[in-house]
Amino acid sequence: MADEVRPLVATVSVTLQVVGFPAAEEIAPRFDILTTPPTSELAGELDGAAEWLGVKIEEILLAALGRALGRTRGEGTATVDVIGEHRWLFHTVSLMCSDAAPMGPTEMLQGAHAALAAAPRRPAAQAEILVNVAADQSDAAGDHALELRVRRADGMLHLDWIYDANRFDAYSIEEMAEQFPMALIEITSDAAAPL
Repeated sequence: MADEVRPLVATVSVTLQVVGFPAAEEIAPRFDILTTPPTSELAGELDGAAEWLGVKIEEILLAALGRALGRTRGEGTATVDVIGEHRWLFHTVSLMCSDAAPMGPTEMLQGAHAALAAAPRRPAAQAEILVNVAADQSDAAGDHALELRVRRADGMLHLDWIYDANRFDAYSIEEMAEQFPMALIEITSDAAAPL
């Protein structure tokens, strides 16, 4: 009997409900921000892994976000807008979110890599989540329910979680912000280069 061949990247077909509360047309968004302490360790991990694995940092950040969302919001797929470093990229991707096997670090990175490669050049509609790697301190909050703003200053990686407080409770954002660095270390330490 031949061994069953399984794809490297499993597909997760359930759409993940990332926001805690539905949008109400009559209520304007109220943005809050949670800033995590800047760290040189995460900056070094991210840069080293991107070079070693031959991927863009956006791919690693997306894989880590998929893991953090899987741990805090559940298994499924989430639609994410991505603005790349130096604003080279603006795409909408379907991101796999998983907290455990069979989606290991390699599969999470492969999924993020494939999602960016397959993303259309012009998004059809705006996602609820934005990963903004081109951000600077002067950028105003947009109209995404959740924005992960990633910026560098003085060799440090700064992570800002900007969220609509009408759609998320603060605890949920704190939980995502706590899980994200652990997920990032998992991806940078244990993932193999995508195919």
